[in-house]
Amino acid sequence: MVDQLINIISREAVVFESFLESLEQQKQMLVTNDADGLNRVTQFQRERIAESQQLARQREELVRRIKEEKNIDGNLNVTRLISLVDKAQADQLARLSAFIFSLNEKITESRNQNVMLLNRSREYISRMMRMLSKVHQPDTYDRATSRPQQAPTVAMDRRV
Repeated sequence: MVDQLINIISREAVVFESFLESLEQQKQMLVTNDADGLNRVTQFQRERIAESQQLARQREELVRRIKEEKNIDGNLNVTRLISLVDKAQADQLARLSAFIFSLNEKITESRNQNVMLLNRSREYISRMMRMLSKVHQPDTYDRATSRPQQAPTVAMDRRV
């Protein structure tokens, strides 16, 4: 059963790695403003999340069965399991655990960068909408001088 658990954790690591790659693709789509590409990447991410959830359920079931088989009380995590299995399995579990923690950190960092890019894009769109709404305003007259007031100048920043 421990080998099955190692297999599932390995498959989870592959899913996390592909999710991390998709976050990098998502960043490129955000930078290039590729809405179609962004939709494709988002769908891919949804599929990876569903796959990850399925693997997590399988892992939890295996952990439950291992606890029953070995009569283990309390919480059974990877660190505790490492002390209960043979050296080869313990080494594999330790490597996988370290790799998954590393992937998790990278995923969090990449996800935060993408959130920042999305927020900047929203701010830019909002600012542009405010500017564009001022472009087509009719001239208004200043009561004191009876002269038309100048509409605010519209400036556009084309940098990305």
